[in-house]
Amino acid sequence: MEHIDQALFNFSPRIGLAVAVMVGFLVFAVALDLTWEQFRRVLRSPKAPGVGLAAQYVILPAVAYGVGMWMADTPSIALGLLLVACCPAGALSNYLTGVARGSVATSVSMTAISTLFSIVATPLLFGFWASMNPVTRASLERIEIEPVRVVMVLLIMLIVPVTAGMLIRARNPETADAIRRWVRRIAGAVFAVVVAILLLGNISVLGSFAGTALPPVLVTFAVAVLLGWGFARASGLAAPDRRAVTLEVAFQNVALAIGLAVAFFPGLAGVAITSILWGVVHLTIGFAIAAAWKRLPVAEP
Repeated sequence: MEHIDQALFNFSPRIGLAVAVMVGFLVFAVALDLTWEQFRRVLRSPKAPGVGLAAQYVILPAVAYGVGMWMADTPSIALGLLLVACCPAGALSNYLTGVARGSVATSVSMTAISTLFSIVATPLLFGFWASMNPVTRASLERIEIEPVRVVMVLLIMLIVPVTAGMLIRARNPETADAIRRWVRRIAGAVFAVVVAILLLGNISVLGSFAGTALPPVLVTFAVAVLLGWGFARASGLAAPDRRAVTLEVAFQNVALAIGLAVAFFPGLAGVAITSILWGVVHLTIGFAIAAAWKRLPVAEP
């Protein structure tokens, strides 16, 4: 087993359950905006969301696969890159889009739709790309993943919160509108708490392996930013839509990736370490990008 995977990762079952519930709350915050009107809006004006979703779910996992093959020293780091890249966008991307003076409507539509699709797309994409790399495929074959555990994790982190959010929006839209702002604010704090819990409990471990795991994370994140912006620019999207698409493609639901990592790969600490470091990158470079865009005029081209 690789040295990084022998790290004494401080993560008890009780903390694991707390993280799973917090991740479910993050997904619920996004699902409060998910309506059938979102789908009709995308069908009426599919260009911006379509470009972003294609980059996010088709191109980005391939990029993570390539970076993992090229830069990852261990299979678990490559798996961590793939896991984050195959997750949907999170509520943080919506907040940053607002800060960056991008199109929040485009951002919310993409996040909501990608979250719904992730129930099926995330495990399928992750399994496909992980099996393409002989090294990561061998790691997966050594892990026994219980079907019941898979169902329970998906229920807690995705299916139940998505269903609850959509039901509240469909049956009580006034209630959804009344609570969505506070839920999203709390969701942002929850994301920071998830990262903080894992940082504070594992600061020495993360520091020891940051030199190994952080470079491929930074490269994949940088490519994701350029990918989102480049696709949006090449498609002729307006500046607010370009900002929204860029942030949607580059900012995945890292909390979901962390929860999945500790649930399914407890013996491969490198997967969780990679996911956590990606969360740190989101919270630092992400806010820097949004703050920089806020100062720049939203002008054409």
